[in-house]
Amino acid sequence: MKICILSSFEDLMLRDTGSSVRIYSLASSLAAMGHQVRIVIPKAKPAEELTDGVIVQGVSGITPKAVLRIFSKLLGVSRPTALFFYDLFFISLVGRIIQDCDLVQVEQQSVAVPFIPLIRILKKPLVLDCHDVFQALRVRHTNAFRKMLETFLEKVAYKSADLILTVSENEKQCLVSRRIGEDKIATIPNGVNTEIFSRGEHCRSRTALKGYRTVIFVGNMEYLPNKEAVHLIETEIAPKVKKAVPNVRFLVVGRADNSMKSENLVFAGVVNNVVDFLATSNVAIAPLLHGSGTRLKILEYFSCGLPVVSTSVGVEGLDVKNGVHVFIEDDLNEFAAKVIRLLEDKATSERVGKAARDLVATKYDWKKVVKYLNEIYVDLLLGYA
Repeated sequence: MKICILSSFEDLMLRDTGSSVRIYSLASSLAAMGHQVRIVIPKAKPAEELTDGVIVQGVSGITPKAVLRIFSKLLGVSRPTALFFYDLFFISLVGRIIQDCDLVQVEQQSVAVPFIPLIRILKKPLVLDCHDVFQALRVRHTNAFRKMLETFLEKVAYKSADLILTVSENEKQCLVSRRIGEDKIATIPNGVNTEIFSRGEHCRSRTALKGYRTVIFVGNMEYLPNKEAVHLIETEIAPKVKKAVPNVRFLVVGRADNSMKSENLVFAGVVNNVVDFLATSNVAIAPLLHGSGTRLKILEYFSCGLPVVSTSVGVEGLDVKNGVHVFIEDDLNEFAAKVIRLLEDKATSERVGKAARDLVATKYDWKKVVKYLNEIYVDLLLGYA
C-alpha cells in the first residue's frame, strides 16, 4: 500500500509536540509493516530525507515569504509555511505525489479543504487524522476570525472525508453529536513506544536536579493550555509542595520562549531525549484546564512508570481509573496535596506507576494501535474500488 500523509508541520522531524509525535509514530509503524509511506510537509526550500523507512518530502510554494508572514499574523498561525497549503503551485506539486499513492491521509482538518477537489479528481480515498475535533470551539483562541474560519473549514473537511480517525471515543461522540456519520469514524488512540519510554539506566545530567526529588511537566509552550498549566505550576502548585517537601524541583521540558523564567521552576527547553528526564523524575503532572484530543505526555509518563497527578482535562479520553492508574484532581490545593503524597509515600507511588505502565503496555503501545489501523485501511481500499 502506498500512503501519502499531508501535514502542515514544517518542523515535524523535531517531534517536540504531541501532534508531530503521533504523525511520525503512525507513519513509521505503517512503514515497518511493509507499506510505502511518504510524509509531505511545507518547506521554504524543497528537501527530501528517508528516516525509519518513511520518506519525508518538503515541498515549497511560490507565495512570497513576506505575504506568508502577513497572513500568518492576521490568522494567528504560528508557522507561516503552513499557508502553502493554499498556494496553487504547492497544490499542483503535491498533486503529482498523490497521483502515485493509494490513499491520502491528512493530518490537519483545515488544510485538507484545498486538496479535496484534486483528491476527488484523482479518485483517491481521503482520510482525516483528527488530533482533536473542533478545537477552535473548545480551546480559547485570541483570534475570533480564525475561530470562525477554522470551524467552517473543519466542517467541510468532515463532510468530504471517506474516513475520519479520532483519538478517543469522546472525540468520536463529539463529531456524532454534530451530525457527522458514525459509520465513517474510527477511533485510533494516541500511543507510546513502550520499548523506548521505560525506566532504564539513566543519570541526572543537570546539576540543578542533583540531590532533589523532581516533579516534571512536559509540553510545548506555544500551545496555550500548556502555557496556562506552567503558570499554575509556578504560582499555585510549586509553592505549596515546596513548603511540605523542601528538597523538590519542578522541571519543565519543552519549547518555551526566553521570557519564561521562574525561581520555582527549572526550564530545560527542547531536549534530545525526553526519556532521560522522565526516567529520573519522581512524579509527573498535567494541570491542564483546557484542551481537546488526548495528551501523549500522559502516555509517556505512564510508560516510564511515573506516578501522575492530572486534572480531568489532562486525562480526558484515556481509559484510566482515578487512584489506580493516576490521581485525578481539579482542585489546585488538593492537586498539590496529591503531589506531596506521591513524593512522600513510596509504596503508593510505585503502585500507581506500575499500574500505569501495565495499562499502556496492554492498550496504548503504538504497535498494537497501528495493527488495528492497518486493518481499517485494508478494508477501506477494498470497499473503495
